[in-house]
Amino acid sequence: MPLEKQTEEQIFLAAQRVFQEKGFAGARMQEIADEADINKSMLHYYYRSKEKLFLEVFQSSVKKVFPQLIAILSSGDELEAKVKKVVEFYYNTFRKNPYLPSFVLHEMNQHPKRFKEFINSQNIRIPKEFAEQLETEIEKGRIMPMKPTHFLINIVSLCLMPVIARTLVQTLFSLDDDDFDAFLAERKELIPKVIFSGVQT
Repeated sequence: MPLEKQTEEQIFLAAQRVFQEKGFAGARMQEIADEADINKSMLHYYYRSKEKLFLEVFQSSVKKVFPQLIAILSSGDELEAKVKKVVEFYYNTFRKNPYLPSFVLHEMNQHPKRFKEFINSQNIRIPKEFAEQLETEIEKGRIMPMKPTHFLINIVSLCLMPVIARTLVQTLFSLDDDDFDAFLAERKELIPKVIFSGVQT
């Protein structure tokens, strides 16, 4: 990789870590430069403003969450296999990026119009294949009648809530970081069972 591209990537990854942990308001360009192990003037050479750098980090963060989810839902897998893959995807993503969910949700709520415009530009929609697959399972009497939106939100909520509310969960249940990681690993196996035990007829 050329040195200039390598430096740009180094800055981006540093900014990603700082922004996801501290948000736009809490992050400082000097802190990002320090994290990237470069001087501040070099940071400004690659990214002229904090706003531009933040927007790139945010859009990259959204792309880590939504397109992969849509790809899983669009696949030819059976419904139960899809649910397991969605849970696995979220588990792996949030273990590598623990601040990602709060970061995306905060920016989404702070700038809903900008978020909607970006999502629309990416053509992110619940796939028709997924809705039809769920409808088929309902017609066969295997799953209680339910809109695809409710089914999907149930899965995503069960994955997201403990990560977003990590401090609350760890405090309430006296979990250290290792205990919390084990807790999430348990939930990865539990969530698909909970989903299907609650919807199968």
